[in-house]
Amino acid sequence: MSFSLPKTIGEYLKRYAEELGDRVVEQFPPLHKPGDAPSPLLRKLKRTPFPGQQLAVMGILKKWQDSRVVAAIAECGTGKTLIALASVYAAAEGRGFTAIAMVPPQLVMKWARECFLTIPGVRVFVIDGVRNGVASNGHTGVNEVRFRQGRIDREGLKTTLSDLRLARGHRSARERWRRLCSGPAVFIVSRERAKLGYFWRHAYQVPRCGPFNGNVVNPDTGKPILTGTDQLRRPDFRKAKHSETVAPDPEAPEKGRREFFSALWQADGTKVRRMAPVDFIGRYEPATFCTTSLCV
Repeated sequence: MSFSLPKTIGEYLKRYAEELGDRVVEQFPPLHKPGDAPSPLLRKLKRTPFPGQQLAVMGILKKWQDSRVVAAIAECGTGKTLIALASVYAAAEGRGFTAIAMVPPQLVMKWARECFLTIPGVRVFVIDGVRNGVASNGHTGVNEVRFRQGRIDREGLKTTLSDLRLARGHRSARERWRRLCSGPAVFIVSRERAKLGYFWRHAYQVPRCGPFNGNVVNPDTGKPILTGTDQLRRPDFRKAKHSETVAPDPEAPEKGRREFFSALWQADGTKVRRMAPVDFIGRYEPATFCTTSLCV
């Protein structure tokens, strides 16, 4: 009997599909296997996920038990939005929650519609900016949206991210928010708008005297910025941001200085002053939203 080697990847996969499948399962055992009981909370959704989607949801829930970050990778049309919303709803175990979704700009309203069609009793908010200044879509701040006759309209609560971090007579800003919205809530922000922050400029110095006269130096250390066997010069500072990790000073160990990150850029105060919504949330409102993340 003659043995011929497969000529294409398709032939190889077809011939050794069973062995490859066994090897994958052996090296990467699934967290949730077909036949395992799914969470009963999935039956409370307005749309019941398909069996394959339930497997993905349960795998995400079990991964969240020992990890804060989970990635769901699938092709277009497999229902990644439904998987993400069902995972957040089931992880809350019937309690109210506040989640944030950063999505491509063309999918903001689509995500809002999916939230209304999937999660019972959900309130949806669109982040159009941090506090002031009208965005390119004519809106600003945080606006609640409603689903009426197949359309998404901005109706309901209108507020700002800076106002949401204020307690205003309550024990905390989180308690105040829970009184305003005790059920499930989803904040949706465009990926580009979420990262739209201040303009920046380079931050370095050039001494006019001393041992480093004419060299580019780090303002935090007053010394040249070394890169391997060379150092940064003015032509290196173009559109790219540079930084340096400053190690403890070996000549002065008694000072006990720790290693720190030194950014060689800063906000440009001569241009538009604004803060990226994700930076504002991460700095001032980390406890308002879910402490786990899901990438789809």
